[in-house]
Order: sequence, then structure tokens, then C-alpha cells
Amino acid sequence: MKRLLGPTTFVASPQTRKTATHARRPATPPATGPAAHRQRQRQRQRRPTGCRAAQASSEAAQLLDDFWLARGVVDEQQRRQLVAAAGSLQAAADDQEEEYAELELPSMSAAWFLEQGQESTAVAAVSRRILALKQLLGGGKVDVVWMLVREPRLLSADFRSIMQRLFDMKLADGSEGLDVVALVEQQPALLLAAAPAGGGGGGDDETAEQRLQAWQHGLVSDGAAEWARRFGELQAYAATHGDAHVGFRDGDDAELRRWAVKQRSDEAGGELAAERRQQLEAAGFEFDAERAEWLRWLTQIRLFQEREGHCEPHPLAHPNDFLLINWCSVQRIMRRCKVLPPDRVAALDALGFDWTGADPLS
Repeated sequence: MKRLLGPTTFVASPQTRKTATHARRPATPPATGPAAHRQRQRQRQRRPTGCRAAQASSEAAQLLDDFWLARGVVDEQQRRQLVAAAGSLQAAADDQEEEYAELELPSMSAAWFLEQGQESTAVAAVSRRILALKQLLGGGKVDVVWMLVREPRLLSADFRSIMQRLFDMKLADGSEGLDVVALVEQQPALLLAAAPAGGGGGGDDETAEQRLQAWQHGLVSDGAAEWARRFGELQAYAATHGDAHVGFRDGDDAELRRWAVKQRSDEAGGELAAERRQQLEAAGFEFDAERAEWLRWLTQIRLFQEREGHCEPHPLAHPNDFLLINWCSVQRIMRRCKVLPPDRVAALDALGFDWTGADPLS
């Protein structure tokens, strides 16, 4: 058979020929010599530095955004303005400690003041302080925001004292291998407490294990001297409030509250010395936290009864006692539901408690 078609011929376009020509050319060898080496080194150093700076700025902005959200600024635009007021978003290492002596934890109103052209200096100072605290604690995943929410005094604390405290804790006997930063993240008050004599220790009567247990409750020490001091404060508290149920009233001393929590924890774990237990019981200390809170409100309704002559706080007549009014309502509801323990019913009956009153919660 006669061949009708010849072999297929591929005709390359000009652009294709140009590309193929370039592909066949040998690669240009890199420049050599000291000058070229220094140029390549500068380029390698320049790129990571820029990336790290951008990343640091982004992390700082996110940290401040989280802080303002925790302070109740829910509007995203307002948070952007507050973050922008921080300026360069860099922790100023050369700031004078005196500038922060009166610094307080700001509230959501800071955004409103900023919109009025005020308080930008205070916002910037708070922002720099937050970034500096993060840097002081080594950065990483340390939740500085949560630490400040629980311990606002960190904003005005002397960083030199904080560094000394971290140093003392790290060098204390029995602290080998202890992640001190993780510990103070959970108990930020430790950074503000003065170390007892002997560095990070708490006295000759306290072992390293006992000291660590105290640290885990936010206490520098729970040795004999420190325990006696706190017990004296508990007695003074009972004389002022009519009971020893510390930690369940607004304004209660935070350190005394943490001490009370540790006593309950020691008692529950069988680690509370018999002598200490006897002293606490004599002072009217309640080891069950839930019952202690209930007894605190029982004291409140008893004082109300002594002042007013009855146990019927009313929203219109006693607007300042709205928390007590709600507590009374809860007791009535629990009794109707037959879940209020008999001893609590009897304690309220002894005060002449009104079980038929109106319940705003029901």
C-alpha cells in the first residue's frame, strides 16, 4: 500500500525555542570570594530577622488582644484600638520601675476613654508592662493574662523583686527539677510574697515536701511561725465577722483564704497535725468548704435578724441585701424540693426564718 502520510513533524514556536535554548545553557556558577560570601550571609541573616520581628509583633498583639478580652472588651474594633495604643508593641526594658508603682488593672471602660482621646498613656503603660512580664517569664506558653486577672498587683510589682523571688525558689532545697515558672503561673501570688529567712525555705521545722505543698496553694510557707501568724489573722477575722469562714465574703484577704484552703486540703488528706486541728476547731473553723459557705450566709441572716428584728429581707425595703435575699430564696426552694438537710432547716427555724416568703428566683 502506498504511504499517504509522511512522518509527523513537530515545529516549535519561537517562545518554545527560546525556552529550550535557555534550558541547554549551562548554569551560571555562583560568585565566589570573600565579598560574595559576606553578601550571601547578610541575605540569610536579614530574612529570618524580619520574619522573627513580624512574628514577635503578631504574638504581642495577640497577647494584648487576649488581655483586653479578659477585661471585658468584647468589641473587636475597640480591642484593635487598645492594642494600637500600645505603640510599637515592644517591651521597654529600660523603663523605670517608678512609672508602674501606681499602675492598676484597667477595665473595659478603657476603650471608652480611648475613644474620647484620654488614657492612651495608661493603656500604653499597661501594654508594655504585660509584654515585659511575658518576657521576664521566658515567653512561651505562659498564660500571663490569666496570671494578671488573678493577681492584678503584678502590674505594679518591682520586676527586680520578681526575679529575686524566682531565683530564691529555684535555689531552695528540694527544688531540683521543679518547673518554677509553671508553678507561679498557677499561683502568681508567689511572685509577690517575700521569701522567709533562708531563701526560698520556710524554717527548720518545714521539710522541702511541705514547702512545695505550701507553694502549690500559693503560700510561701506553712511552717510553725507562718502558721501561727495566719491563725492569729483567722481569730481577728472571726472577731470582726462573727465566724471563721474566711474566703466566702467579698473583700476577704486572698492570702488568708489560700491558707484556709490549704488547712482543709491537709485535713482531707490526713496531713493536718492534731494540735493544729484542735486550734482550728476551737476557733470555729469549718473543714467542709460547702458547709463553711452556707454557715457564712447563716451568720449574715442572723446579723440581719439582730438588726431588723426579723428574717424577711425584701428587695424594696433592703435593696443592699439582694445577695442575702437570693440566698433565702434558695433555701425555701430547696426545702420545698426536700433537698435541704434537716440540720440546716433546724438552724434557720431557730432564727425564726420565714418559709412562706416570696421567692424572686422561683
